[in-house]
Amino acid sequence: MHPILSQALVAERAREWEDRAARYRFAKQWERAKRHAARVAAELPGPRGGSRRPALRPVAPVAAAPAGQRSREGVEGDRRPVGGRAA
Repeated sequence: MHPILSQALVAERAREWEDRAARYRFAKQWERAKRHAARVAAELPGPRGGSRRPALRPVAPVAAAPAGQRSREGVEGDRRPVGGRAA
């Protein structure tokens, strides 16, 4: 084989090896970044990005009175006498 053809073949193979190594490095970096992003997202409160559901807000506890102890004042205060309606 002619020396020029040999050199061209070796140079082509060297470029292929470098390209393949660059693709493998890029894929490895991408996997590492994906794992890191998943860890960071797991630590954040609320839904994931892109979710259509709104984040739940904490609800303050409300003390409710037992059903048997309702006051009649609230119910009677809302009633109006029949003759006192506005004309």
